[in-house]
Amino acid sequence: MGLLLSIGKGIWYGFLIGVLSFGPSFFTLIHTGIQGGKRQGMHVALGIFLSELFVALLCFFGLSHYFTAPMFKLVFTGLAAAAILYLGLTAIFSKNHKIPEITVKGSSSVYRGFFMNIINPFVMLLWVSVIATLSVGYEGDSLHDRLPILVELITILCTLLCLDLGKVYLSDYIGRKLSERVYALVNRYFGVILSGIGLYFAYHFVLLLTTWIQAARLH
Repeated sequence: MGLLLSIGKGIWYGFLIGVLSFGPSFFTLIHTGIQGGKRQGMHVALGIFLSELFVALLCFFGLSHYFTAPMFKLVFTGLAAAAILYLGLTAIFSKNHKIPEITVKGSSSVYRGFFMNIINPFVMLLWVSVIATLSVGYEGDSLHDRLPILVELITILCTLLCLDLGKVYLSDYIGRKLSERVYALVNRYFGVILSGIGLYFAYHFVLLLTTWIQAARLH
């Protein structure tokens, strides 16, 4: 009964996270589904799932304090801002907006999904918060004691994967209806979105850098 309750809670938490999350990986997933169809989109979704699983398990096994260290957040946020801004500006100013015939290997799309999700510093902070929330009310350090937490965690991840696959099917349907002119507008739109996310991360990088400089002066 306890495990069934954990599964139910995991589905609910996964649904909330999936509906409320709009990071760079979300827009990359939709863009790939429109651009390359279901197969490429599913590979990106798999890459996103693997990156979420990687970070979630690191947090579950007690490495979450590394993700909240000031220097880690500073460096990681700066790199993320630069990478996402580059991708966004490339899409905006690209002169080739023809609907492409995708010939990229599936493994490359998996890497793309993994990369676009893992460079988002808020993904790590999200899973630190999720693990902390799931751990409330559970005591003990053994795997048996923490099994309900692990079940909830895996259920959340599987729910997120299902939601991402649904987004892929929807974006593939939309992609088959686009003309070349509309596709060019969509391509630039996603470039603007990614650039906006990159600027948001750059803003947080400046805040973190300012805080770090002030702390260094006090010492």
